[in-house]
Amino acid sequence: MRAKRAVLLLFVLIVVATPFAGVQPVPASAHDLQQPVLAWYYGWWTTGNWQPTSDLPEELYDSSNDNVMRRQIREARGTGIDGFICTWRYNCERLLQLAEDEGGFSVAIALDPAADGSLSSIDAIVAALAQVDALANSPAFTRINGKPVVVWWNSSILPGDSSVASFQRLRAAADRDLSQYWLGGGTDFSYLAVFDALHYYDISWESSQGAAMASYAGRLNGYNAGSGENKPFVATVMPGYDDLAYRNGHVRERENGGYYHATWDDAFAYDADIVIVTSWNEFHEGSHIEPSQKYGNQYLDITRERTTQWRNRPAGFADSRMLEIWERTDRAVRDGVASRSWVWGFARTGGMQEEYASGTRLVQYFDKSRMEINDPIGDRNSPWFVTNGLLVQEMISGRLQLGDNRFEQRTASEEVLAGDPRSLNPSAPGYGALANHLRCSPDGRGSSVSTQLQRDGTLAVISPPAMTTLSAFIPETGHNIPNVLWDYLHRDGSVWNGSSYETQKVIDWVFAFGFPITEPYWIRAKVGGEEKWVLVQAFERRVLTWTPTNDSAYQVEMGNVGQHYHAWRYGWSW
Repeated sequence: MRAKRAVLLLFVLIVVATPFAGVQPVPASAHDLQQPVLAWYYGWWTTGNWQPTSDLPEELYDSSNDNVMRRQIREARGTGIDGFICTWRYNCERLLQLAEDEGGFSVAIALDPAADGSLSSIDAIVAALAQVDALANSPAFTRINGKPVVVWWNSSILPGDSSVASFQRLRAAADRDLSQYWLGGGTDFSYLAVFDALHYYDISWESSQGAAMASYAGRLNGYNAGSGENKPFVATVMPGYDDLAYRNGHVRERENGGYYHATWDDAFAYDADIVIVTSWNEFHEGSHIEPSQKYGNQYLDITRERTTQWRNRPAGFADSRMLEIWERTDRAVRDGVASRSWVWGFARTGGMQEEYASGTRLVQYFDKSRMEINDPIGDRNSPWFVTNGLLVQEMISGRLQLGDNRFEQRTASEEVLAGDPRSLNPSAPGYGALANHLRCSPDGRGSSVSTQLQRDGTLAVISPPAMTTLSAFIPETGHNIPNVLWDYLHRDGSVWNGSSYETQKVIDWVFAFGFPITEPYWIRAKVGGEEKWVLVQAFERRVLTWTPTNDSAYQVEMGNVGQHYHAWRYGWSW
């Protein structure tokens, strides 16, 4: 069990957070997570070590069980958490494998020599870091600034000498080229001489709400000013704390979710670069947000609410026009004003300068698409100042567009068109399966949709699993659109006009989706682990799906084209 060190009370520096003054383009690399949210995770639980605790999970579990780890990954991913910080070794390697298998989730590794007897010397720690580094090739290994993340919960945990100089010697031996991202812990900011960033593991000691992050901000500002560096702000959020049953320590009341909300408010106030949740499942210390007997899903629900706000706040957008376009359709979804699927989804990167023509252009990736600005000095009021790329067309053809008339030929994307990631969906067809089905079709209005697309790209005539008929023919590309999708493209709903909600047509579908480039096809795909019939149709910019067994508000959804394209282009996604 990880040994906890007492944290000294700090003299609190009062810091005034600078208010947001406007959205500015911020360049980022393709490997940047967009201000990631990571949660401390512990894999040491067995059926026999659950006591003493102040609360228990809804069902006692063994952390080494694959089904348990998959459930935890899915629950955390569903709340908007980007990844777990897993304490080495326990179940970390298997957790990483399952995160890669599940997709859309990551794992960072934390070393704790104070608790792990096998890490009793610097040589042993160097050897362990080499083992960790060998795992960093996994696309599910958490990366910040393109570097795999290694975490130290406190700066006082090395065997013998834990000075800054000792950590520097360790890093010189284990990570001489600084290819890893070291996230340290503790309250001594002189350790930023060796760490890429520093965080407070526990803030429940604060004498008043906000004192911990005010202290952190003052110390970080002092370090950056004195060193001439710009180390990032890492905010800690906690639901509460209660280790009385375990070590007769102290309690920080949860206030029915109030304390957790307040710590998230601090992360927003300081526009943190990274958010750390303490913790997913530290039940001995009562800082868990995992579903429990006492709190049920309350803290998952709060986490989902706050991460949605976090990802889609003004500071998360590369340009103010991108924010306006996103808010028009998706603000109502975020705020619970409308029950419908996302048009854009979460912002998944910051602004990126991506190669185009003889230079670059500003782009930003979202779950469902990519926004781009091709002419930054153009008319900002034009509806085409911000566009979204022909990503689907590129992935089907394998032609990566690098300029108006310049392409790089690749193989087509084999990520699946709908449902769970390809690793969990081996029989579902990918983008490449549509490559031979782009030719024009005759006007088929009134006909039922009764063709299945299979994994190898072949077509089969089937009895329709649900009735839908072709209701529109698009002459520009020579393809038909079925009624269930055509109705979706033209429906009215709540949209944000810049100051309030009003009822309008939700989507300018030609702008957002482009024209259809295939006919609609039925596919068999696993959705949440369950195989279902899904109707899919590829448009130039999007993939639209209709799952008749879903709740009515979510039967029509957009594929995660932004995620899929980023993975196809750069080799990894979220």
